[in-house]
Amino acid sequence: MKEANMVRKALWILLLIPSLTGCGALLVNGPPVGWEDVEDPSELEAVALMAPCSNGKALVYADGFMAAAYGVVLAYELDGNPSYLGDPITTSLAFGSFVFSAWTGNQKVNDCKAFNAHVYQQLRNSAEGNDTR
Repeated sequence: MKEANMVRKALWILLLIPSLTGCGALLVNGPPVGWEDVEDPSELEAVALMAPCSNGKALVYADGFMAAAYGVVLAYELDGNPSYLGDPITTSLAFGSFVFSAWTGNQKVNDCKAFNAHVYQQLRNSAEGNDTR
């Protein structure tokens, strides 16, 4: 009976984890694929306007905070102390989900900043080229 309750609790946790995490992985938009290969400044500007990406890291920080909180709880549980969150396996899954989401979101934001800098540089080079003629 105890094993059935533990399996049921683990299944609920597995179903709830995707709804509690994913801010960085799901809600942060990265730059369009293949932007590095585009050299035409007007096309880059159009891509930047049509598919804006996320520059802010607030959602990444939220995922990082949750990962840190689950990391503390996991360390507490692994030290032999029970917690209300369940067993170390489910806490490890939640911790891993938040870490992955924060890492993915951070990569997307960093790529977006590189994309925006590239667009700005291409537009600036284009404007400088027009002034010298």
